Amino acid sequence: MDCTEYAEAKRKAAKKISADIRERWNNRIVTRGLHLMGEAGAVQYLADYGRGIGTAKIIGFALCAESEGYPEMAIGFWKRAFELETGEKPIALNPSNKSTTNLAPAAKSTTAAKIETVYNPIVPELPPHLQPGRIVTMQPVDAPSERSYYIENPDYWGQPKRDGNRVVVIATQDKVYYQSRSTNLRQQASVEIDRTLIDTAAKIGTFVLDGELYYKSCTGSEHRTGAQAATVNIESGFPTTQPTAVYAIFKCLFSHGKDFTEIAESERIAGGIAVGEMLAIWSKEFEILPTYRTAAEKLLLAQKQEAENREGEVWVLHDCRYVGGKDVKKYPIVRTKYCQEHDLLIVGLTPTKVAGRPFSAIEVAQEIEGKLVPVGTVGTGFSAGEMLEIARLYEANPRGVKIKVRSQGLTESGKLWHARFLEFC
Repeated sequence: MDCTEYAEAKRKAAKKISADIRERWNNRIVTRGLHLMGEAGAVQYLADYGRGIGTAKIIGFALCAESEGYPEMAIGFWKRAFELETGEKPIALNPSNKSTTNLAPAAKSTTAAKIETVYNPIVPELPPHLQPGRIVTMQPVDAPSERSYYIENPDYWGQPKRDGNRVVVIATQDKVYYQSRSTNLRQQASVEIDRTLIDTAAKIGTFVLDGELYYKSCTGSEHRTGAQAATVNIESGFPTTQPTAVYAIFKCLFSHGKDFTEIAESERIAGGIAVGEMLAIWSKEFEILPTYRTAAEKLLLAQKQEAENREGEVWVLHDCRYVGGKDVKKYPIVRTKYCQEHDLLIVGLTPTKVAGRPFSAIEVAQEIEGKLVPVGTVGTGFSAGEMLEIARLYEANPRGVKIKVRSQGLTESGKLWHARFLEFC
């Protein structure tokens, strides 16, 4: 098998390009202009970031380069993947581009026209990074500072955190695409949402929104799925009441022919409000997520979130650009959370095959009216020494060891959510 046959076989067996490959393409390759250097761009990328990289990722970059219309760069990735997997030196895939050291910019190929498929839809008026299934969303990271810092800092604006699933909406006058955070395309949430988006796109042209899809029960509670909201309706005595799908708009990424990812967050939020106001005229299934700008407003947001037992808040630099993925250096977008502490009894230790570890996680329960109610497991927060002590105490006194645990609350089924061990009680 030569390199050409190898590449063809891998293309046929390939799955969808992953979100992390898309993120690296945007943040490492496009930002540095490596995609314009042809095969040499792939060589340079692998020299900078390729230590220990696996064949699967290199193939992902080759496929991504081809999908973006840069086959010359893809050649460099295909050659490296072929060499790693077969141990053979590849024969040039493109005789007209034999050099891997020519750093002269290479124009985007005009012969590699994009082909639309079910898994690779194309919206002609959108740039490559905003095509359905290719949008790498801007992800918040846990805040490195206290909540008060973001409340008092005028550079950060606040938004409430909704309890749903991140969804990017790409609306055209003919069709709507719904993309998850992992870049997978998903089904529409409701007929009304779909119809309203298409009708609005017919008036203002194609637009792209970033937001959260959640389902509201008859009590007003928010849920990640319609099934969860339906369960609440049944338990509340309204079994025939259907949950309501709601799309909460964070910001706009594209509208009226303008790419909003290149400008400030404040303009993206303003764009989201403008499109959201049009959508809200026709349907109650759209929410414009409120934005809090002043210190007084942000303090009110925090107090309201805590009083309503919400998960927390999201804080974003109002002048930042839209950079896909998580940025733990500049912190353009962070989240603060409200945590709870519980005194719980150890009721079991789950087994592990890892050498030196006496268990994998702690099974815990809460004592309610004299009965032990299981509330899940705790698998982090303890040191190696504390693990040994936990195992020793539990063996000596099963169901008599109490620990303090911190979590972000309880799930709908009453289990700990993101729990960690703090100390012995």
